[in-house]
Amino acid sequence: MRRPNPCENMNHRRTNAPIAHCPACGHVVNDAISGRACSETDHAAERRRQNAFCTGCGAELIANLV
Repeated sequence: MRRPNPCENMNHRRTNAPIAHCPACGHVVNDAISGRACSETDHAAERRRQNAFCTGCGAELIANLV
């Protein structure tokens, strides 16, 4: 059973999400594929997709400018 999450990304509602971490908040959405190590090349590709967090490892990619 998953806890409620205020993030509006639809991957939180999926029972078998195709990614490990949410690109909007960084929380784990699929435990089965979580925990992989990403390279800087992978992170650059995620930034080009305008993701705030890496979908592979959950690292923050875009600095919070607030």
